[in-house]
Amino acid sequence: MSLLTRIASLLGLSSSAPIAPPGAALAATVTVPASLGFVPVAIHFDLFDILVTLGTSATAEEVTTTCNARIKARDNNEPELSTRLASDTLYIMAGLGFVERVDEDRFNANAITKHMVAMPSAQHGALHFTTEGLMAGAFLMKKLQDTNFAYPFADADGPLQYAYQLMGQPELAARHTYSIMETQGRMDSFNNFMVGKFLKFGTFPERVKSMGYDLDSALAVGRNPGSAAMVDIGGGRGELLLEVQAVYPQLRADELIVQEFNAEIDSVPGVRLMEWNYKESSEQPIRGARVYSLQHILHNLPDLDAVALLQKISKAMAPGSRILIIEYAKNLTYTSLHASMIALYGGRERSAAEWRQIASLTGLKVTFEAYVRAGESLVEMRRDIS
Repeated sequence: MSLLTRIASLLGLSSSAPIAPPGAALAATVTVPASLGFVPVAIHFDLFDILVTLGTSATAEEVTTTCNARIKARDNNEPELSTRLASDTLYIMAGLGFVERVDEDRFNANAITKHMVAMPSAQHGALHFTTEGLMAGAFLMKKLQDTNFAYPFADADGPLQYAYQLMGQPELAARHTYSIMETQGRMDSFNNFMVGKFLKFGTFPERVKSMGYDLDSALAVGRNPGSAAMVDIGGGRGELLLEVQAVYPQLRADELIVQEFNAEIDSVPGVRLMEWNYKESSEQPIRGARVYSLQHILHNLPDLDAVALLQKISKAMAPGSRILIIEYAKNLTYTSLHASMIALYGGRERSAAEWRQIASLTGLKVTFEAYVRAGESLVEMRRDIS
């Protein structure tokens, strides 16, 4: 079963593809990593956009000609694309399902190609996981072997750091993955990925309300004047809070706070930006907020770091405060993402039992949970006053 067929099955989509023999299915899966190495090549030369722009099937030579014309027009002395590299890259992208192969050397844009062009954040995400993610995965076993299988990994002492150690770059080996990316000029791309990720499941208010969550009560709109309505920790460029503000226009900008320590983010129009790094700061500076949100933050953290962050939030909470955790469920849809979080950050996706265990260690209790097979799940925690 191909990777795309497996995803279709997990999402409950029909697929007419026949079931492959076990050996063929095994081979198709374990030979994927080298193919993924060509994804940054396709993105660098904008091959997906070229196919969409051409609007019809094209040979590798035609794609190469278009690509090199763009390079010459920019006049930045950039290396040009060879027809051979374009041909191999397009062929491999077709094997991954990212483009359509019409015949031996003719390719066309398919639905995934068009999605990546229409939603640029998806290409930035593909670049992240086929650059940092692929590298971390390649050194995972070596890291385990050379440390007598010490596990789990610390947040800044995982396979990616070990790769740089073995390559003789100790200055990078001592850094967190985000710091490595910042040093290499990769954080702007990562931030663009986080704006839309690979796809949107609707706005934040739409998603949580569809799960049966009472966001109106959580935000206590019209009550608690002077307190922060919502603090989005690690909230990037404020997308979540801006979606909240669109539904609740009565919430002022100073009631909606993004806490970040990302050096690439220095302003968030429409909401209040505050610098806070939970590892370096002793306390959560915003006390008694109605909602503290953590969207795709805790799965980047090892268990002990997740506990430390939640403990600091717990101490700042008022009796009516809530923590909203937005993550993917730990199910078969997200095994690859689970592996990526482990290899890149020492983090992990977590099950309902794991969330309850973490809550018990931080003076909190799970008061709402909704897990979905595909898409973002929601866990609410409040202070345990029992």
